[in-house]
Amino acid sequence: MWQLAEKYSWADKDPDFVCTIAVVTDISASDLVRIYGGDTDDVTLLAFNDAWPAQADFGTRFNVQVFTDDTFTVAIEPNGWTGDVPEIARRASAHGHFVSAYWSMSGGSRITEATTGKVTAHFDPFAVGYPGGMGDLQPNWVEDAPFDLDRPNASCLAAVELRTGLEIKAEWFGRELPTYRIPDPDTLLKDVANARLP
Repeated sequence: MWQLAEKYSWADKDPDFVCTIAVVTDISASDLVRIYGGDTDDVTLLAFNDAWPAQADFGTRFNVQVFTDDTFTVAIEPNGWTGDVPEIARRASAHGHFVSAYWSMSGGSRITEATTGKVTAHFDPFAVGYPGGMGDLQPNWVEDAPFDLDRPNASCLAAVELRTGLEIKAEWFGRELPTYRIPDPDTLLKDVANARLP
């Protein structure tokens, strides 16, 4: 995976580049928008840097950019984390496969994977083998996917490609994409028990 991560070096150049990106199979873009809590009739075309949640909305409202690439549906959240929540992974993978990578400004990272409604991975890739990662759901494949602390974002994107076969393209983050307002995931899932547990 070291070589795979090299092509994603662009993801670690800007310290303000934070997001969650999910790649999903066997789901339409409109269905994925609804799972994230968005309204498919309320769409705006925005580039990644323009889709960050407004300061006044942060913590209550976010944005998700959803589009299709070949047979995959992709969701990108600028400075958001709905795709990091296991219940979202369960719902989005009901008929297929879901893989997401999340990283934050504070340096936290997580990979989440689910297949046909069952979460199979939810872990901090940089805590594998350390006490901080003991509560994670670590998959067998983590041993074959060494994560590079010097290239954390690139490593996370490489893991998404490794598990889905879809190359994450830098151009997506400069292009205007269909963008939807979504609620905070804890508000969206407030009545769901153990929504954040794998």
